[in-house]
Amino acid sequence: MSGKSSRNQKLIRAPSDLVSKLSQEAACQGKTLYSYVTEIFEQATRAYEMKRSLKEILDTFEILDVPKEAGTIYTPRDVLDYLIQKTYGENGEELQRMWYHAGKWYGTYLKEKFEQPFDSFLRLLREGRWDLNEVAVNKSNGRIVLKCVSALTPQERSLLLQNFIEGAAHSLGYKTQEKNCFKGIICLTLFKHELRQPEEDSV
Repeated sequence: MSGKSSRNQKLIRAPSDLVSKLSQEAACQGKTLYSYVTEIFEQATRAYEMKRSLKEILDTFEILDVPKEAGTIYTPRDVLDYLIQKTYGENGEELQRMWYHAGKWYGTYLKEKFEQPFDSFLRLLREGRWDLNEVAVNKSNGRIVLKCVSALTPQERSLLLQNFIEGAAHSLGYKTQEKNCFKGIICLTLFKHELRQPEEDSV
């Protein structure tokens, strides 16, 4: 690396192809390679101080960018719950279908974008703004038991979120074996079905 600095400097070995990529990116940003790499190191140190890794932060940012691609608009919790309660009595089944198909879109998008789409979906549930205090997964004998817990989610929104999760899971090649939903608690047992089987599109 080159460049003048009042700081003490040390030589750091790095793969030549990586240095070449960094040099190109630094040039695109109008920076010297030294200043660009220093900035990267500073941000890595910042992540460490947050007890996070850069990979973890970037993975989280990438998954949180999915709702933006989906055209999601965040709504205050109280407003959303009010609207759901106002319409659920007469249009509950239609709302469930809408959330189910929204989940299918998410699952399809994740399948195209990520190598491990189901794991990415779990990360979306954990890191997204779903008011979930806990997202627990137990994998055994080809089955996945998914449990979501929230102290702030009323019964109606819990049911809608269950349908959203099922839609995503079905588009990722899973079927529902068992499901239970209470106020703030969703428990789904899923299993991977054969590709030759037609995918059910019911809720």
